[in-house]
Amino acid sequence: MKIIYSLAGIVVTSILLTACTSTSTRSPTRTASNFIHNQKIIASAKSYYPKKNPHSVRFYTPEKPPLAPYKVIAKASVSKRNLLGIKREHKAVQHMMKQLAASIGGDGLIDIRDNHHSLEARVIAYQKILI
Repeated sequence: MKIIYSLAGIVVTSILLTACTSTSTRSPTRTASNFIHNQKIIASAKSYYPKKNPHSVRFYTPEKPPLAPYKVIAKASVSKRNLLGIKREHKAVQHMMKQLAASIGGDGLIDIRDNHHSLEARVIAYQKILI
């Protein structure tokens, strides 16, 4: 019986060590946090963008588009319900969306789709222009 527990311990330890040495750009902490907050982000750019202040992230509409050149770096989605199924306030969902965008270096959110289940948008980062 002790041998079975020892083998199980070795297997679990090796799996955990393999997960910790993964070369993925996603950290296990971020993945767990996104799961708990019922949100997701799909990166479309391979470039690294430093984290930004969530208060500086802006929502843009077709009537009021960004005035600076930008690049779409990801697609983000935040559920309108938490993990237990309790409905979130609209301001809380917007704040979570800003935090999610800022965490990957986003400056703004475009193509915003607000449906019954979630708030979805494309995350943009402003591009520097060299003259």
